Amino acid sequence: MLLLSSESFENPLNIKLTAMTDFKQLLTAFERFAHGQSLHTAFTEMLDWTLLPFKQHTTIQAQSAALETYRTHTKVTQLVSLITLIGELSEGFADPLGELFMLAISSGHNGQFFTPTPICEMISAMSIRETLEDNKTVCDPACGSGRMLLAAAKINRHALLYGAELDITCCKMALLNILLNSLQGEIAHMNTLSNEFYTGYKVSTTLVDGYYMPYYVEFTDPALSYIWLKPTQSVKPKPAFTTPFEPVRASQPMNGIQGILF
Repeated sequence: MLLLSSESFENPLNIKLTAMTDFKQLLTAFERFAHGQSLHTAFTEMLDWTLLPFKQHTTIQAQSAALETYRTHTKVTQLVSLITLIGELSEGFADPLGELFMLAISSGHNGQFFTPTPICEMISAMSIRETLEDNKTVCDPACGSGRMLLAAAKINRHALLYGAELDITCCKMALLNILLNSLQGEIAHMNTLSNEFYTGYKVSTTLVDGYYMPYYVEFTDPALSYIWLKPTQSVKPKPAFTTPFEPVRASQPMNGIQGILF
């Protein structure tokens, strides 16, 4: 029999208190950054600023301009501290962005309460089972901040993750969560029910100095998306006969009595 001392178990209460302390620190850092503007505006600005260095540009000039905007923000010091803290809290495929959004921004507006992480992990385990092969696709048609995709990544981080969301702010949160964890796939800003497509973000990694660096490519052509449902091409059925049917006359006259046919 294997006996384990109480020291072998982590106290769930201590874990919860630590998480609450870390999140309070994140909320304080965000409110400090948002001073002088609305919280929603500050949150959107934070997301856009953080995504700048991850975007792949078509020209060197565009990339240089984006990096210059990144470096010269008026609150760059506060932003760096804030994003560093978010990155630390994202360890283990967590979602501090979603927690911050629910508490400081949405307050449940339009039903924007994200599924708790343990529930996401349970649904992921029930759907995927115990194993998930590399490059296997996982799709969430209403991904929110990407928690279901992060739960799938806990099973296998080498899966291809695809998420669609109508709210652009949630799209950017999901995109940033995928990037912060160096995952691969696509996040689409679209209406899943009507299949109306707005913007897509393909996420991948590239090898730089021995490290896999994440990046994303933005596009607006729905045909480039793996989530958007492409219309089926209607194929006209081929006619059964190539020439018009012409009736033929019987070689012998019939008197209308069935028995004669046999």
